Amino acid sequence: MRIVRYLAPGATGPAVGIVDAAAAGAGERIAEVPASGGDLGPLLLLDRAGLERVASAALVRHRLEDVRLLAPIGRPGKILALAANYHPVDARRDVDLDLDTPRVFIKPSTALRGPEEVIPFPDAAAQMIEEIELGVVIGVPGKDIPAGRAEAHVFGYTIVNDVSARALRLPPERAAMARYEWFDWLNGKWLDGFCPVGPWIVDRAALPDTTNLAITTVVSGEERIRSNTGRLIFDVPRTIAFISRYCTLEPGDLIATGVALGPAGSDEVMLRDGDVVEGTVEGIGTLRNPVRRAVEG
Repeated sequence: MRIVRYLAPGATGPAVGIVDAAAAGAGERIAEVPASGGDLGPLLLLDRAGLERVASAALVRHRLEDVRLLAPIGRPGKILALAANYHPVDARRDVDLDLDTPRVFIKPSTALRGPEEVIPFPDAAAQMIEEIELGVVIGVPGKDIPAGRAEAHVFGYTIVNDVSARALRLPPERAAMARYEWFDWLNGKWLDGFCPVGPWIVDRAALPDTTNLAITTVVSGEERIRSNTGRLIFDVPRTIAFISRYCTLEPGDLIATGVALGPAGSDEVMLRDGDVVEGTVEGIGTLRNPVRRAVEG
């Protein structure tokens, strides 16, 4: 089952719907959730049976191809993303899972973009890169969640593109100031439009195993990365358990599990104005976004 946020023709604001799982391809129908106000809201607390009841009770109002899909989460409380969370394609890193921990950072909600929306190439970024990742949407709140019970807190899964500026336009002498290096890396993650998400959320029951999903990145027709979530260092349960030790996870929070590594150097080919990024995660779909040079002023 797929949960979408969308803008219908003539509508004044976003709506939330559930795509009819019985249909396939062209002609798929969206069961619009009444009085949603464009927010997932109470849906996040429902299990598969509850979602099916909502879908069967809602009126089918639109064909999927007739609407514009938006980011499936309107304004998450937290966008938490992982760095360096994949083993290389030709080896496995020596990781002590009792000692090492996930490397987590936060992106702002203003970074959100939906499928087909433009990823801006702002003047502030000298170089930028795409990072296609498996995204986890929290449905049940929790603190100090044991890894063995973590998946019960998951509402569903989506695709996240953790767009990153690998270099910012700063004075040349800044490069020699080592104390700023870490912060400049973080600053490159936070730009507006640098977090496309979508095209929808697949509910947890429809994707019960995330440990063996093919994940690919194609930029302007060129395959950049082909990997598998089986190469994750910290899987979804360990990641949720770690994060919830330090902060309460709430419904609608979004976790990006890290970018898969391709052959040497392939994950560091910089984006150009006019590129089109297509990220596919098995069992979810494809998130597609064009890149355009931002017009200042």
